[in-house]
Amino acid sequence: MSRKFLRPISLILALAIIFSSGITCFAAGEKTDEDSDVTYVSSLDRAIKILSQGGKPEHSSEETNGTVSFPVCDGKCGHSPVIIVPGIMQSQVYVTDKEGNDFLTVDGFPIVEGMDITFMFDTETVLRQVKKMIWPMIKALLRGERDKFNDMVVEIAESCFEKHYFNPDGTRKYSASVDEYWYSLEEAKSHPDRSYGYAKGYSKDENGKSLPTTKYESQFDFIHRQVDMSEYDKVAGYDHAYYFAYSSFGDTFEIAAKLNDFIDMVKMQTGHDKVNLAFISLGGTIGNVFLAKYCDKSEIDRVVFAAAATDGSYLLSDLMGCNFAFDDKKLIRTEMIPQLIAIANSDYVWAGYLADLFIRLVPNKFFSDFLADVLSNVINRVLNNLVTNCPSMWALVPSGEYEALSKRLISDEAHAKLKEKTDAYYEIQKNAKNTVRRLTEEGMEIFVVCGYDLPMPTVFKNYCQSSDNIIQVQSTSMGATAAGWNKTFPSSYVPAIDKSYISPDNSLDAGTATLPDRTWFIKGQSHMTLQDSIHDTIQLCLEIVDNKEIKDARVDNGGYRQFNNYRNLKYVRWMLDTMAAKTDDEINSLGKEKKVKELKDAYAEMKKIYDSKIWDYDETLAAEKRLYTIMYKLKILPNQDSADPPVKKYVLPGKLLKFFKGINDLLP
Repeated sequence: MSRKFLRPISLILALAIIFSSGITCFAAGEKTDEDSDVTYVSSLDRAIKILSQGGKPEHSSEETNGTVSFPVCDGKCGHSPVIIVPGIMQSQVYVTDKEGNDFLTVDGFPIVEGMDITFMFDTETVLRQVKKMIWPMIKALLRGERDKFNDMVVEIAESCFEKHYFNPDGTRKYSASVDEYWYSLEEAKSHPDRSYGYAKGYSKDENGKSLPTTKYESQFDFIHRQVDMSEYDKVAGYDHAYYFAYSSFGDTFEIAAKLNDFIDMVKMQTGHDKVNLAFISLGGTIGNVFLAKYCDKSEIDRVVFAAAATDGSYLLSDLMGCNFAFDDKKLIRTEMIPQLIAIANSDYVWAGYLADLFIRLVPNKFFSDFLADVLSNVINRVLNNLVTNCPSMWALVPSGEYEALSKRLISDEAHAKLKEKTDAYYEIQKNAKNTVRRLTEEGMEIFVVCGYDLPMPTVFKNYCQSSDNIIQVQSTSMGATAAGWNKTFPSSYVPAIDKSYISPDNSLDAGTATLPDRTWFIKGQSHMTLQDSIHDTIQLCLEIVDNKEIKDARVDNGGYRQFNNYRNLKYVRWMLDTMAAKTDDEINSLGKEKKVKELKDAYAEMKKIYDSKIWDYDETLAAEKRLYTIMYKLKILPNQDSADPPVKKYVLPGKLLKFFKGINDLLP
């Protein structure tokens, strides 16, 4: 369970606090600016060089013996190549010294963004420091020495984040190296992932010594873990799929310029004169700049914004502004902890309500005064060196919050160069909706897919925004109107267009969105589960890209209705694959005729629901429970040896939730 909690909590409490602004090629070397802390390679020159070498990347002859010949087709196959522009922490960025050597932990791991949270910090060193300081911290607390306590917390935080600091001018304190993929996913299969020689400790020898095993054997394995494009492969092929890796913590304008070069490379490699673009999460900020500054309509087939931060996230502005919700006594005692746990793992929300019973014993002043003070100190003295000084993090500040926040934090002379960049992005961000409208009117096909009706992290003031847990729906939908998390419109509300644009739960009006007829809304789709929504949300995005029969979200929508519901199909897919692998004789031999019939019926029901493009959460969960129960009884679950009994998996969490929440509801 720890891994399920670590990454979400790290994103919630420190979404923008870690990494790099540098962008380098896989085989770093050349520099275009001697004063830059970033290693650059001319993207277009490199693409041309690849073609001049018979279609193989410059390092492939020595490293991987690339297997793809370019161009891969004559451009008439009917499938324009797709470029995925991923989100935060979905690229591998290695922090390096001035000589380009990777910084390593005491255990020999690299300090790297995007592979595994284990690799982000020198965890062992930090733990040693915590053990050393824990008693002095307790004594400081008991003596009421708050400043001394805060100093020790800051010291620990600095030991975590110092390698990722930015200077006030928006440049990194240390350099960084990005694993880039200047070839298709098909070619990436033949390239060993850079982490191959670093990922130690995943297995051990007979003496307990860590072995040098691999986390991701190939670059394709890493990319596949970020965005599963296996269904797209069946239609267009991996040789028509590309992954634009970049430093999440960098310069949005430089990244957008590089994307423009990347598009030229993809066109040359595939033989197509147009490409499709899919902007995910933070990738939406890159999409804003690309569409405003570089977009050539003749080169773009279709564009999809998926959970994209086109107008930032209140999570970032609240974090920068130390805008906490710790003065909300009712929130602290009821929903703060349960909703934070729900973002990590909804099966354990009951534990949050159990924790609430103990939190009620803690004076509210602890949260509104002490905890808020500690966190504000950490943000002002540590995180400002990471978030506030990083250009791309300002791209995640909502346009309505930018002027006041930038005036407060970066209007001094030391931040002048940084503010010049952030002001430039702000102008693009303010006009992003108009840019999309204009391009659409000129014939570009742009679509939007987003989640809604989940709270933002409840430690922040804007937690009540309808969101996907990380980005408010007003941003991901380019302007839809929402009543707020777990709220509905009043009876007096007048739809912007008509009632058909109002969500079935009466909480959202698609009519005010920039593209009301080309925007899909998935209720309950969390930012944190987007990667697991392979069959639903991700498949919808990829179908929009490739299926020209899908023209809008309302009529010609390929069967995907405009308002749908999130379904967790991860384990369902595993069960269905297990059943599909069995022959009829194997199934018939599992037990008595009655049980076999129940298995077949449950499988048929689940398969039908799984394949449906109309998604219903409760219906899916009931069918999953039915199939799981009979497969458990017949001992054929894919993880049978470690599988929980059906009652523990499906019944107990609900009963615990009802019990502990019920107690909390009775208390004042």
